[in-house]
Amino acid sequence: MVGPFSAEQSTESFELQPARRLQDHLQQLPGQVTDYLSLAPRLGFQVRQWLFCGSSLCSCWFQGLKLISTLLTGAKDGDMRLVNGASASEGRVEIFYRGRWGTVCDNLWNLLDAHVVCRALGYENATQALSRAAFGPGKGPIMLDEVECTGNESSLANCSSLGWMVSHCGHEKDAGVVCSNDSRGIHILDLSGELPDALGQIFDSQQDCDLFIQVTGQGHGDLSLCAHTLILRTNPEAQALWQVVGSSVIMRVDAECMPVVRDFLRYFYSRRIEVSMSSVKCLHKLASAYGATELQGYCGRLFVTLLPQDPTFHTPLELYEYAQATGDSVLEDLCVQFLAWNFEPLTQAEAWLSVPNALIQALLPKSELAVSSELDLLKAVDQWSTATGASHGDVERLVEQIRFPMMLPQELFELQFNLSLYQGHQALFQRKTMEALEFHTVPLKVLAKYRSLNLTEDVYKPRLYTSSTWSSLLMAGAWSTQSYKYRQFYTYNYGSQSRYSSYQNFQTPQHPSFLFKDKLISWSATYLPTIQSCWNYGFSCTSDELPVLGLTTSSYSDPTIGYENKALILCGGYSVVDVTTFIGSKAPIPGTQETNSSKTPSLFPCASGAFSSFRVVIRPFYLTNSTDTE
Repeated sequence: MVGPFSAEQSTESFELQPARRLQDHLQQLPGQVTDYLSLAPRLGFQVRQWLFCGSSLCSCWFQGLKLISTLLTGAKDGDMRLVNGASASEGRVEIFYRGRWGTVCDNLWNLLDAHVVCRALGYENATQALSRAAFGPGKGPIMLDEVECTGNESSLANCSSLGWMVSHCGHEKDAGVVCSNDSRGIHILDLSGELPDALGQIFDSQQDCDLFIQVTGQGHGDLSLCAHTLILRTNPEAQALWQVVGSSVIMRVDAECMPVVRDFLRYFYSRRIEVSMSSVKCLHKLASAYGATELQGYCGRLFVTLLPQDPTFHTPLELYEYAQATGDSVLEDLCVQFLAWNFEPLTQAEAWLSVPNALIQALLPKSELAVSSELDLLKAVDQWSTATGASHGDVERLVEQIRFPMMLPQELFELQFNLSLYQGHQALFQRKTMEALEFHTVPLKVLAKYRSLNLTEDVYKPRLYTSSTWSSLLMAGAWSTQSYKYRQFYTYNYGSQSRYSSYQNFQTPQHPSFLFKDKLISWSATYLPTIQSCWNYGFSCTSDELPVLGLTTSSYSDPTIGYENKALILCGGYSVVDVTTFIGSKAPIPGTQETNSSKTPSLFPCASGAFSSFRVVIRPFYLTNSTDTE
């Protein structure tokens, strides 16, 4: 048994001179480990198991560091301690996880949570639950946030929370406790960590059962399993099974979910389950059907994590259909938002032609739809409707959502020659084209005076246009071709990649109207990771907002034009996981789980742990209340 590490066990052992061989091994690791080397000779026992590190030095360092930390401290995941108090019975709460000690955020922190800490450390109870780093701010990761305990748990790790190392606060909000000085005089031998595996093995044995479960996959083969009612009764999530009258039950599941049924039932024993991109939908469906609310909620939160991980877009599309079928409006909205921000690569993927009509109808009204241009959006709709044989009415409704004023006059003229849909909907296209030409050729004053156009409507405002005409790409660091994995999936390009850097000068038209085609405005965009970089580029920044994006213009802007500029936050170089707004000259960069910052995290997590790049998008619009229009 390797302990808390999910790694392969090496066939090599340290039977001979264990401490020295361990020390020799760690001499090859980065300098952060050297502080531990002087302690290695104290390990007066044989290390019979080791972690196979592979070829990754960073992975090897991390795993080695975790092993040493565990060997020296004897701590295991979920252990707690009090730090920096005036006595042993008070201090900042720290909890151990994956080889490291970290703090607990004070969001929702109360006396019930403090009781759990104090009792686990041998005290009778807690007398105070303190917040705002009452015992000083800690260092390292913030392990838990929004902890909610009943007061009877053996560790904060067993209480409800956002999960390990998911936090919305900084160390200025570290939680603390004061415990009663009276020790209970109780010493605990706790082997309960072995219980989940033991119960799981009972299920795996499929012996001595008193409940027989027939699983039918609706004509695609059956599965016969059995369970133990006594064990199921200890788990409220298994209530749908142990309340069955009699000794047998039939589970009817979709054929696609048959492969995960055994894991689902085993979860009722071990209360632990591995959820992957391929299994999350079925596990969510089973949990919903059989009242496993904890698993259902966990899978629901995972949907947000899994959406950006499939560059083929099959997973987001399947989850959208699943959300519609189950009436899950929250999941449906998340899928629509993700696909809107990643619309351009979606149209380039094979899955584009399988997008349902209802989803396209939901996407096209959105202003935060990222696409290279409105013309490219119309061409994608043309391709989709031709390939799917969309009805006349469906096509008309889609074309009505196209923002014709955002296309230049030449592009509007060429639609009749280059678009398959044009001939079948000629009257609609001609009407839309005439409205757009008025927008392009008539000054704002005249439009406001004679045409009664509501220029605040979305049709007269740009979307998130990612072509070089309206945007520029910033790198979080130096240019690296390896960081742009999207090239193997997506062929669209935004300009010369060799020019990408953390600072860009670029120009855009002042406004989408043809009247401003030759009136360019100059912009400077930069990625600002430090206070020094802010000073270098003339920005005033605070440490709490770093890193941040900066955007300035040195050109004169027409007083009738306003700007609502946006920043697309990219993960891995291809997936948009959030969109932020420039307020003044700066746009915030969301926090990530890796940085564990106090910033609001991105709507969709970045699996790589850090944002690779940012696309700055310029979005001009008419100021209809400007005095120049009167």
